[in-house]
Amino acid sequence: MKEPHTVRRLGDLARAIVYRQALIKHECWPRARLEELQQRRLASLLDWVTEKSPFYREFRSTHRLGPPYSLQDFPILDKKTYMKCFDQIVTDPRLRLSQLQEHMAHVCGDEYYLGKYRVLTTAGSSGLKTVVVFNRKEWSIQEATSMRIASMMGVVPFSLRRPTIVTIGSHSPLHDSYRLPLSMDTGLYRYHVLPATALLEELVQRLNYLQPHVLRGFPSLLGLLVTEVLQGHLHINPSIIAGGGEPLTGELRKQLQAAWPKSAVFDIYGTQEGLRAMECNPGQGMHIFEDLGIVEVVDENNQPVPDGTLGHKILFTSLFGFTQPVIRYEITDMMVLAAEPCPCGQPFRRILAINGRNDDVLYLRGRGGKQVAIHPVHFWNVLESYADIRQYQVVHEPDGICLRLMFDEGNGHVAGSVREHLTRKLHTLGVERPSIRVELVTALEDRSRHMGKWKNIISNVNHSTQ
Repeated sequence: MKEPHTVRRLGDLARAIVYRQALIKHECWPRARLEELQQRRLASLLDWVTEKSPFYREFRSTHRLGPPYSLQDFPILDKKTYMKCFDQIVTDPRLRLSQLQEHMAHVCGDEYYLGKYRVLTTAGSSGLKTVVVFNRKEWSIQEATSMRIASMMGVVPFSLRRPTIVTIGSHSPLHDSYRLPLSMDTGLYRYHVLPATALLEELVQRLNYLQPHVLRGFPSLLGLLVTEVLQGHLHINPSIIAGGGEPLTGELRKQLQAAWPKSAVFDIYGTQEGLRAMECNPGQGMHIFEDLGIVEVVDENNQPVPDGTLGHKILFTSLFGFTQPVIRYEITDMMVLAAEPCPCGQPFRRILAINGRNDDVLYLRGRGGKQVAIHPVHFWNVLESYADIRQYQVVHEPDGICLRLMFDEGNGHVAGSVREHLTRKLHTLGVERPSIRVELVTALEDRSRHMGKWKNIISNVNHSTQ
């Protein structure tokens, strides 16, 4: 007789509670002890994959590697290569990409694959989806990490008054913003997941009914909710607000704190592959959970950049993913790490800034005829300085830049000012006579394309052929 699904879920969560206690201890360790833990776990991982993964077993043989292994000896994998080699990378020969994709086509809840695996996929906002597989032990670590994040925000499980946590996220059980709350919905908290693809009016109605203690969501949607508060439609008073999945800009943080002055606003960073980071205090930077992974911030040539310097991308190695190894996996986020330890005393390094993704960089014609790389932060700084803009998209077309803007009713006259402001900004960055047109719209990109995530920088130009 098969073990009932509910019993397995409870077992996974019970294991997660035990793991959470171990994670708490790591938060008080000195830095040197944390680094020793990282190296032990890394050595176990590299020993495992060079024996169990056909991809890494062949790599070991071809490159004549032997223990003790160094992380830098292993190849860097981008998403395209990773998915192409998926069947060879995984350590369970029963896991085949074609069969996993067939399974994902029928997932509607918290189903297991082969009775022991949960299968997810990335949103694909960078143009390519990655399939991610966790066994039950690895998923319990994901749940323990979720508990750590809640605890860092001040949410305590098993309290007399169970807090109501509302997440506005993906509508798909293939995304962890939906799947984690679903798998943990056993009484620890009052969990509710609302789809980011729903009509704004429906979200407002549900939020007014649920009255969340904790409100989590994509920052672009949280920004829309601020407008609903100002217009008198949304009547909630969350104690904690957390943004994740997209950049939480300083301007949006100010707007959220103005709309809900008694709320603490936190920024959360995470990837489907298991990388997590969280603020210990609002505005202090996000601690990378380095007891569970290793992050390398590198330049265009994959060379490490000093702390305090903006990197071109990051390389992530999961220290708990043994089923589907994630080793020196390329993530296009451009981030800055703090050079100094956090005053809170935790040993984890902090992310001070995430300035978009390197594939969000637009390459425009410069005054000298050469291309000029324009980071997305320059567009954010201009467009988010206008409180009347509810949402925006910057679309790079062969004939110039199109700004697609949603305004509060009656404020479309600001469009001319926005165009002039951005033109001056691009000129100071060396762009030659940028062609900018403004479209006033009532709706923007369909969020369902990327599981509810918002993509506000879009390029329809191949810069290598300009």
